[in-house]
Amino acid sequence: MPVEEFVAGWISGALGLVLGHPFDTVKVRLQTQSTYRGIIDCMVKTYRHESILGFFKGMSFPIASIAVVNSVLFGVYSNALLVLTATSHHERRPSRPATPRLHSRLHRGLPPGLLLGPF
Repeated sequence: MPVEEFVAGWISGALGLVLGHPFDTVKVRLQTQSTYRGIIDCMVKTYRHESILGFFKGMSFPIASIAVVNSVLFGVYSNALLVLTATSHHERRPSRPATPRLHSRLHRGLPPGLLLGPF
């Protein structure tokens, strides 16, 4: 199994969450509290009262779970692509036919779909 894909998935999941979580925090505060006059007002008040750390409250569990999910997605996609094209990790070429890529994408989506949304 190519470990690079798991590491890349882990990093991309964590980085995506670190970049997006402050916007989600502002959105949730605007939806649940009526003390803010708008987005900028919410951001300024959050920064003044809680510093930069106020934008990252509640991020510990999501950063662990999203990183693991993306890591599995990248790893499953890479392994399915390797099996379907029957080549080693170093022999990949960008001019592959579309069918193995389609099948590997289908295989990539099935495990998380069953784990994250079984019902």
